[in-house]
Amino acid sequence: MSNDLSLPNGFGAVSSAFGGNKSSNDELGAGVASSYGIIGIKGKVWSTRFAGKDTPLMREDGDGPRGSIEVVIIKSATAISKIFYKGGYTDGSNAAPDCWSSNGVTPDASVQNKCNKTCADCPMNAWGSRVTEAGKPGKACADSRRIAVTPIADIDNELFGGPMLLRVPAASLKELKAYGDLLSGYQVPYYAAVTRISFDPKEAYPKFVFSAIRPITDAEAVKIIALREDKRVTTILNESYDARPVAEEPEELPASPFEKPAQVTSQVKKATGPTEEEKAAEAAAKVLAEKKAAKKAAAAAAAAEAARLAAAAEDDDEDEVVEAPATAGVPVSFDALLDKLL
Repeated sequence: MSNDLSLPNGFGAVSSAFGGNKSSNDELGAGVASSYGIIGIKGKVWSTRFAGKDTPLMREDGDGPRGSIEVVIIKSATAISKIFYKGGYTDGSNAAPDCWSSNGVTPDASVQNKCNKTCADCPMNAWGSRVTEAGKPGKACADSRRIAVTPIADIDNELFGGPMLLRVPAASLKELKAYGDLLSGYQVPYYAAVTRISFDPKEAYPKFVFSAIRPITDAEAVKIIALREDKRVTTILNESYDARPVAEEPEELPASPFEKPAQVTSQVKKATGPTEEEKAAEAAAKVLAEKKAAKKAAAAAAAAEAARLAAAAEDDDEDEVVEAPATAGVPVSFDALLDKLL
């Protein structure tokens, strides 16, 4: 690995004939792309692709595939990218698409057989150019947004090439925007929070659900800030498509970096508000409390009415009450007062 390279002991100083010129040596790596990991989905199963190998992400207890991943979103591409497969995309396929656009405006220069000069008026980009399995109209050329992420359990993620690519499909772009708006409302940059990405259980297709877990720590923030300026992230966001030449496959891939879910803290609950489950529980508790209060008020009203009726019935059996002289201090009946005077 490149990290193992070093100069021999006593290598010595560079000749003064070079005038102190310290080359960046960038040209040595020109045109050679570093391999990066890709987080993909097949159905509602998460997987990683690295060094030519796809690996599904399974639960630690062995009870099926993971339902979510916990990451930090390092950076997002500003443009919506587009990919077109003539025969439709096959899950798990590494084949290059027939046409694609990284900027969503024109096909990339490397496309051999462009469907159209521009994306806006391309027939494959028109609504209704594809019919989904559910019989609904769609677009043959799929929209997506490329985001660079890293697992919170291992931000450096060196064994998987560092930052990883996650393509947010068209059906989840509104959810991605809503999540960004939510964080903006609390003045939390998206790259300053640990994000859990799961699947919407109400939908048959893999629709993403984004939720904030906690703010990243100061130590984590230092690494994320550095990654936001990393050339690998620029490559991930700007590269044309995912079916790219990969580095030689290692003898054994490392364990998945997604096996340690982040812990929810009370601090993030203050920042992002309660979850849907907490909202439902709170609403149910409120309804129950209101029912108890209404029942208690009704009982009190019934008791008061009973007391009023009893008092009214007792008054009907008594004579008119008049006020006694001040020395008496208590009211007496008219007959009792008359007897006293006589």
